[in-house]
Amino acid sequence: MTSRSFISIQAITLLLSGVALPTLAYLGSFEESDGYRIPGAGGLGNISSLNFAGDAQFYLNNLSTNGLTGIVAPGTYPNTLGDNNHGQDLSRYNAGQYGTGGVGGPGGTAADIADNSGLWRALAGGRLNEDLGAPVYMGGQFQRDYVAAYGYSGARTGSQVLNLLAYDQDMRYAYSLDSRDFDGTNPLSTSDMRIDLSFWTCPTDADDGIAIGVNTVAMSFRDSIGQILIDVGYTGDNLLQYRVGGSSTWQTTGISLGTQGWSEITLSLNTYANSVSLSARGFDDNSSILNGSTSVLTGELFGFDTANVTEIQWSATDVDGFKNFFDDFNFNLTAVPEPGSAVLVLLAGLFGMRRRRF
Repeated sequence: MTSRSFISIQAITLLLSGVALPTLAYLGSFEESDGYRIPGAGGLGNISSLNFAGDAQFYLNNLSTNGLTGIVAPGTYPNTLGDNNHGQDLSRYNAGQYGTGGVGGPGGTAADIADNSGLWRALAGGRLNEDLGAPVYMGGQFQRDYVAAYGYSGARTGSQVLNLLAYDQDMRYAYSLDSRDFDGTNPLSTSDMRIDLSFWTCPTDADDGIAIGVNTVAMSFRDSIGQILIDVGYTGDNLLQYRVGGSSTWQTTGISLGTQGWSEITLSLNTYANSVSLSARGFDDNSSILNGSTSVLTGELFGFDTANVTEIQWSATDVDGFKNFFDDFNFNLTAVPEPGSAVLVLLAGLFGMRRRRF
């Protein structure tokens, strides 16, 4: 008589689920279909204010007779009437939470929400600095502080990009990753996964006078207990920088990110091995070509056990420059250890446990 142990097809299917989960969604390409509004997007126009209590209110064109709006755009005085390119600050409406782009796009349309109650939140400076001048704004169209979608003919794809501008003071915003970013995977289920991601950036030349090595723009990838996994950014003269595991010291590379074209940054966050890999392709302004990929880090350890990856914080220093553009975020998630390997290991173990009885 022979007794055999076996794995059901259902169990193998469950183990294999979660391999290679590609998406281009909530962050995506910052198009209207991804949930990001500029007034000229398809003629959809500005977002009507619902006058939520506590939201900063600005007079339209500084004239009280025109009424109030809780949607303060980074365009002209201080709304976007007549300005098709400047979108509203992302902390003031349901940015990234509507549209059909990506997997699980819910549809719907742009809508006013209570300030800082969505996926995007102003933590310091930016829109919060602009609120200090409400209800009257006297600055020019580029003398603003914000994170917003921007209509740009040079977008890497589509017609819109993400733009960061810190004109009057340093700013910091937070973005909560969503299951739509991760193709249906809940960010709170990413503590044993490899998250491969890439995005494109095009910085400004206006901050070249900043001291060498000083960071001007950065993204901070954080887990659910607030640990910093890696900071990625660039200097005033657009050299790629990074910091691993919450280090206070920026490491400056020799990779130059051009201002005349798009540069690609690629990260691999391994929350099982507690490590990160980083590479980049910089655009060469002199030759107008995209350079080949350069590896910066391979399996660099964080130095601590990683929780779930749930947030990106964005920061920019007080620089009189117009653009710090981002476009085309892409995420791929893989269970670690990879399910195929896990199945083989489990099968080997079960066959080793097989017993024969006579």
